[in-house]
Amino acid sequence: MQNDNYYIELAEFVHKEVINWDPIGLIKGGAPNDEYDTIEKRFLSGIINSNSEIDILNKVKSNLEYFGLDITELSTKKKIQLELEIKDIIEKLRKRNIELK
Repeated sequence: MQNDNYYIELAEFVHKEVINWDPIGLIKGGAPNDEYDTIEKRFLSGIINSNSEIDILNKVKSNLEYFGLDITELSTKKKIQLELEIKDIIEKLRKRNIELK
């Protein structure tokens, strides 16, 4: 079992990554920094529970749809870009997770 600092540091890292990503521009539009908290939780729980990349990816995409992003209406190029951005964050989080352990 990890100590509290591990979870705090990992959660802060996830928060920073998601805010910087700002997938649908809510933060740039003036939304509070906790606007994507459900997406952050998807990343965080996926990393902590060692879920597969595809599982985390699908859960994050599902949350984006909750925010009103209709993924089915995106062009193929935009869908690929979105998935690459999510996978990039997953990779960064996995590396950070290893560093913190």
